[in-house]
Amino acid sequence: MTRKNTIHLASVSSIATICLIAALTAGCENADPNPDVSWNGVSNQNAAPQQNAVPEPSPTSDEPSAPSNGSTGGVPGVDAYADAVPHSSLDYRYGGFSGRGASHSGVNISGLSFSKSGLSFRYDNNLSAWGFSSGQTGALACLFVQKTDGSWVGGKFDWISSSRNSRGFENIFHGYKGWSLAGVPNPCKAAFVIVHSDGRRRSNVIVGNWSR
Repeated sequence: MTRKNTIHLASVSSIATICLIAALTAGCENADPNPDVSWNGVSNQNAAPQQNAVPEPSPTSDEPSAPSNGSTGGVPGVDAYADAVPHSSLDYRYGGFSGRGASHSGVNISGLSFSKSGLSFRYDNNLSAWGFSSGQTGALACLFVQKTDGSWVGGKFDWISSSRNSRGFENIFHGYKGWSLAGVPNPCKAAFVIVHSDGRRRSNVIVGNWSR
């Protein structure tokens, strides 16, 4: 064999080898040795399928606050023991006593009702809030009636204790310390409040209709 033929065979052999390597390499590039490896290199073998997440509602400042359990009766902004009429509008004209400067403190009353000759009510927080025992008469029952001009006149007409939730109007009818019903319509609106004898503390003011 001539030198020329030898070089030719070597060239053919080299080309065949190169083609074989290229074929094997192409096969390797198409093979996936680890199909459970994601593009970011984290294994997906145990990954749970993706769910369509439902976003949690975010709280807003417009949602109402929880109702109060205090004197508001569970209704925000409404005081269950607010004065039915402004205490400042009550004219302590009769009875020889003035509770004009008294502030609502501790004692709460409700459920006012009238008969021709008296009234009854309910203690929701009695005079023990002021340190009085059940039968101790350290507070004053005060009544106010609304005249035709809209003004409220009245005052003290009796003493009262926690053991009594009713009072008669005998003193009013007998003109006790200036009491008068002149100019008061019948029926009329009437307001009731209990005032500590020191004139500084009082219950809330409650209102009803009185037919004489």
